[in-house]
Amino acid sequence: MSVSIGTSLPLHLEDLPQGDGGPRIELVDGGLLVTPMAGPGHQYTVGRLQTCLSATAPAGWVVLPGANVARRGAQDRLLIPDVLVVEASVLTENSPYIDPSDVLLVVEVEAPSTKSTDRLLKRELYAQWRIPHYWLVAVDERRITKLALTPERRYDEAVAEDSWVTSVDTTSVWPDRSA
Repeated sequence: MSVSIGTSLPLHLEDLPQGDGGPRIELVDGGLLVTPMAGPGHQYTVGRLQTCLSATAPAGWVVLPGANVARRGAQDRLLIPDVLVVEASVLTENSPYIDPSDVLLVVEVEAPSTKSTDRLLKRELYAQWRIPHYWLVAVDERRITKLALTPERRYDEAVAEDSWVTSVDTTSVWPDRSA
Protein backbone atom coordinates (compact mmCIF):
# COMPACT_ATOMS: atom_id res chain seq x y z
CA MET A 1 0.00 0.00 0.00
CA SER A 2 1.30 3.45 -0.81
CA VAL A 3 0.22 6.55 1.02
CA SER A 4 0.43 10.02 -0.43
CA ILE A 5 0.17 12.86 2.03
CA GLY A 6 0.39 16.52 1.11
CA THR A 7 3.58 18.36 1.89
CA SER A 8 2.08 21.42 3.55
CA LEU A 9 2.76 21.56 7.26
CA PRO A 10 1.30 21.40 9.77
CA LEU A 11 -0.83 18.38 8.92
CA HIS A 12 -4.39 17.93 10.23
CA LEU A 13 -6.67 14.95 10.74
CA GLU A 14 -8.22 15.46 7.30
CA ASP A 15 -4.80 15.01 5.67
CA LEU A 16 -4.43 11.43 6.93
CA PRO A 17 -5.49 8.40 4.90
CA GLN A 18 -8.69 6.70 6.05
CA GLY A 19 -9.18 2.94 6.26
CA ASP A 20 -7.67 -0.14 7.79
CA GLY A 21 -4.34 -1.81 7.22
CA GLY A 22 -0.89 -0.50 6.58
CA PRO A 23 1.37 1.21 9.08
CA ARG A 24 0.03 2.96 12.15
CA ILE A 25 -0.04 6.70 11.46
CA GLU A 26 -0.38 9.07 14.40
CA LEU A 27 -0.39 12.86 14.38
CA VAL A 28 1.27 15.11 16.96
CA ASP A 29 1.50 18.87 16.52
CA GLY A 30 1.38 18.69 12.74
CA GLY A 31 4.00 15.94 12.40
CA LEU A 32 3.57 12.22 11.78
CA LEU A 33 4.56 9.24 13.92
CA VAL A 34 4.61 6.22 11.62
CA THR A 35 5.25 2.70 12.91
CA PRO A 36 4.95 -0.62 11.10
CA MET A 37 2.45 -3.26 12.17
CA ALA A 38 3.79 -5.07 15.24
CA GLY A 39 5.05 -8.65 15.33
CA PRO A 40 3.18 -11.76 16.49
CA GLY A 41 4.25 -11.62 20.18
CA HIS A 42 3.09 -8.03 20.43
CA GLN A 43 -0.22 -8.84 18.71
CA TYR A 44 -0.77 -11.87 20.96
CA THR A 45 -0.30 -9.72 24.07
CA VAL A 46 -2.68 -7.06 22.71
CA GLY A 47 -5.34 -9.71 22.07
CA ARG A 48 -4.96 -11.26 25.51
CA LEU A 49 -5.11 -7.85 27.21
CA GLN A 50 -8.28 -7.08 25.31
CA THR A 51 -9.79 -10.40 26.47
CA CYS A 52 -8.79 -9.87 30.13
CA LEU A 53 -10.15 -6.33 30.23
CA SER A 54 -13.37 -7.27 28.41
CA ALA A 55 -14.07 -10.03 30.94
CA THR A 56 -14.07 -7.58 33.85
CA ALA A 57 -15.19 -4.25 32.35
CA PRO A 58 -18.16 -2.76 34.21
CA ALA A 59 -21.44 -2.05 32.43
CA GLY A 60 -21.25 0.98 30.19
CA TRP A 61 -17.62 0.43 29.18
CA VAL A 62 -16.18 -1.44 26.16
CA VAL A 63 -12.68 -2.55 25.26
CA LEU A 64 -11.31 -1.75 21.81
CA PRO A 65 -8.07 -2.63 20.01
CA GLY A 66 -6.15 0.18 18.32
CA ALA A 67 -8.82 2.86 17.97
CA ASN A 68 -8.25 6.50 17.04
CA VAL A 69 -8.15 8.91 19.99
CA ALA A 70 -8.05 12.48 18.73
CA ARG A 71 -8.07 16.01 20.06
CA ARG A 72 -8.66 18.87 17.65
CA GLY A 73 -7.00 22.19 18.24
CA ALA A 74 -4.53 24.62 16.73
CA GLN A 75 -2.41 21.50 16.31
CA ASP A 76 -4.52 18.36 15.83
CA ARG A 77 -3.37 15.29 17.72
CA LEU A 78 -4.22 11.66 16.95
CA LEU A 79 -2.90 8.73 18.95
CA ILE A 80 -3.73 5.05 18.49
CA PRO A 81 -3.21 3.10 21.71
CA ASP A 82 -2.89 -0.68 21.38
CA VAL A 83 -5.91 -1.27 23.65
CA LEU A 84 -8.34 1.16 25.23
CA VAL A 85 -11.38 1.11 27.50
CA VAL A 86 -14.03 3.62 26.46
CA GLU A 87 -17.59 4.59 27.25
CA ALA A 88 -19.95 2.31 25.31
CA SER A 89 -21.72 5.36 23.86
CA VAL A 90 -18.82 5.89 21.42
CA LEU A 91 -20.02 2.82 19.49
CA THR A 92 -23.10 4.72 18.34
CA GLU A 93 -21.27 7.88 17.27
CA ASN A 94 -20.61 8.45 13.59
CA SER A 95 -16.97 9.50 13.86
CA PRO A 96 -13.70 7.67 13.24
CA TYR A 97 -12.28 9.48 16.27
CA ILE A 98 -12.82 9.00 20.00
CA ASP A 99 -12.59 12.05 22.23
CA PRO A 100 -10.14 11.59 25.13
CA SER A 101 -12.91 12.48 27.61
CA ASP A 102 -14.61 9.17 26.70
CA VAL A 103 -11.52 7.09 27.57
CA LEU A 104 -10.90 5.41 30.93
CA LEU A 105 -7.72 3.44 30.11
CA VAL A 106 -5.11 3.42 27.36
CA VAL A 107 -2.63 0.58 27.00
CA GLU A 108 0.60 0.80 25.02
CA VAL A 109 2.50 -2.42 24.35
CA GLU A 110 6.10 -1.36 23.85
CA ALA A 111 8.05 -2.31 20.77
CA PRO A 112 11.68 -1.38 20.10
CA SER A 113 10.50 1.32 17.69
CA THR A 114 7.95 2.82 20.12
CA LYS A 115 9.55 2.55 23.56
CA SER A 116 10.61 6.21 23.88
CA THR A 117 7.37 7.48 22.38
CA ASP A 118 5.26 5.32 24.71
CA ARG A 119 7.23 6.13 27.87
CA LEU A 120 7.65 9.86 27.29
CA LEU A 121 5.56 11.54 24.61
CA LYS A 122 2.37 9.49 24.86
CA ARG A 123 2.51 9.44 28.64
CA GLU A 124 2.62 13.25 28.64
CA LEU A 125 -0.15 13.64 26.04
CA TYR A 126 -2.49 11.16 27.73
CA ALA A 127 -1.98 13.02 31.00
CA GLN A 128 -2.73 16.35 29.30
CA TRP A 129 -5.91 14.76 27.94
CA ARG A 130 -6.84 13.66 31.48
CA ILE A 131 -7.15 9.97 30.66
CA PRO A 132 -7.49 8.37 34.13
CA HIS A 133 -5.37 5.22 33.58
CA TYR A 134 -2.33 4.39 31.45
CA TRP A 135 -0.65 1.00 31.20
CA LEU A 136 2.82 0.45 29.74
CA VAL A 137 3.41 -3.17 28.76
CA ALA A 138 6.95 -4.52 28.27
CA VAL A 139 6.51 -7.94 26.62
CA ASP A 140 10.19 -8.94 26.79
CA GLU A 141 10.29 -8.19 30.53
CA ARG A 142 6.76 -9.58 31.13
CA ARG A 143 5.92 -6.42 33.04
CA ILE A 144 2.89 -4.15 33.11
CA THR A 145 3.30 -0.74 34.69
CA LYS A 146 -0.17 0.39 35.77
CA LEU A 147 -0.40 4.14 36.19
CA ALA A 148 -3.18 6.42 37.40
CA LEU A 149 -3.61 10.13 36.82
CA THR A 150 -3.01 12.40 39.79
CA PRO A 151 -4.78 15.74 40.39
CA GLU A 152 -1.58 17.41 39.15
CA ARG A 153 -2.13 15.71 35.74
CA ARG A 154 0.80 13.32 35.90
CA TYR A 155 0.83 9.53 36.10
CA ASP A 156 1.86 7.73 39.26
CA GLU A 157 1.98 4.04 40.20
CA ALA A 158 1.19 4.66 43.88
CA VAL A 159 -2.35 5.94 43.30
CA ALA A 160 -3.37 3.19 40.89
CA GLU A 161 -4.97 0.91 43.49
CA ASP A 162 -8.55 2.18 43.68
CA SER A 163 -10.11 1.07 40.39
CA TRP A 164 -11.33 -2.16 38.78
CA VAL A 165 -8.72 -1.44 36.10
CA THR A 166 -5.85 -2.13 38.47
CA SER A 167 -7.31 -5.41 39.76
CA VAL A 168 -7.55 -7.10 36.34
CA ASP A 169 -5.77 -10.47 36.29
CA THR A 170 -3.14 -10.12 33.56
CA THR A 171 -1.11 -13.26 34.25
CA SER A 172 -2.24 -14.90 30.98
CA VAL A 173 -1.25 -12.12 28.60
CA TRP A 174 2.29 -13.27 27.86
CA PRO A 175 3.30 -15.35 24.83
CA ASP A 176 4.52 -18.87 25.65
CA ARG A 177 8.30 -18.80 25.23
CA SER A 178 8.64 -22.58 25.36
CA ALA A 179 6.83 -23.16 22.06
